[in-house]
Amino acid sequence: MQLPRDPSNVTHVLVAAFPARLAGAVQSVLAVMPDARFPPAEPFEVVEVQGETVAIPYRIHNEEPETGGSERPLTETQQVILHCLYSRHGDGRVRQRHLEKIMASSEPWVVPSGRIRGQR
Repeated sequence: MQLPRDPSNVTHVLVAAFPARLAGAVQSVLAVMPDARFPPAEPFEVVEVQGETVAIPYRIHNEEPETGGSERPLTETQQVILHCLYSRHGDGRVRQRHLEKIMASSEPWVVPSGRIRGQR
């Protein structure tokens, strides 16, 4: 996987935060998210999730999407992806709200349990 080097390529940066098999679902989530005022901050760590490298952004700066107004509701997986992304938000209250939604998830990509690259 080629890790993002240019934070101005928002789609690439945010898709890189999840395993490749979720790229389509991440793009569907990004379609309902308002545009960011600032690009995401550089990834804070590169981790492995089930043998695949992902790069989690330190912070995102998108406003939260309107609830209930979407003509295409998000699937359960897409909702979890949305909450994961907003758990990296610049506003601590936003992070808290979304973190509470993903705490019970058993998906390995929600809280990467793999080792940080370079550590043993």
